[in-house]
Amino acid sequence: TREYAIVQSEFYLKPNEDTPDGLWTFDMDAAAKKMPSHVLFNGSTRALMEPPLEANAGDRVRLYVHNVGPNDHSSFHVIGVIFDRVFFEGNPRNEWFGMQTVPLGASNGAVVEFIVPEEGDYLLVDHEFADVMKGAAGRLSAKSITGTATKTANPMKH
Repeated sequence: TREYAIVQSEFYLKPNEDTPDGLWTFDMDAAAKKMPSHVLFNGSTRALMEPPLEANAGDRVRLYVHNVGPNDHSSFHVIGVIFDRVFFEGNPRNEWFGMQTVPLGASNGAVVEFIVPEEGDYLLVDHEFADVMKGAAGRLSAKSITGTATKTANPMKH
């Protein structure tokens, strides 16, 4: 089993024109309107793209996903897989089966599990695609069952 932690968070920032070093500062107006400037996995843009998470075809992958908010929902999804088991809030008594997208409110979490179906790249997204454009995207790169790349693996098209 491959295990990874994914923390989704949103930030409300604006460029600070008073500093020459490109620092950003908190934007209270944007926070009050629930209009984040950034929505991220693991604290920064592209944090899970380069380098990607890794697995082999046929591996079971377990993702510990937490939407720390503070305001918005997340519709966590891995393009190209079905979550065969989901433990909402990490509780084995809250088990869901056969899901494509897991709804997570602010402060909710889940443990999601799936089998990697084949070699290739699988994108991790918040299926609220405005959030993807703000940074909530990642990638799982899967090699062949032997752990080697047997072919050029282009992103899957769905």
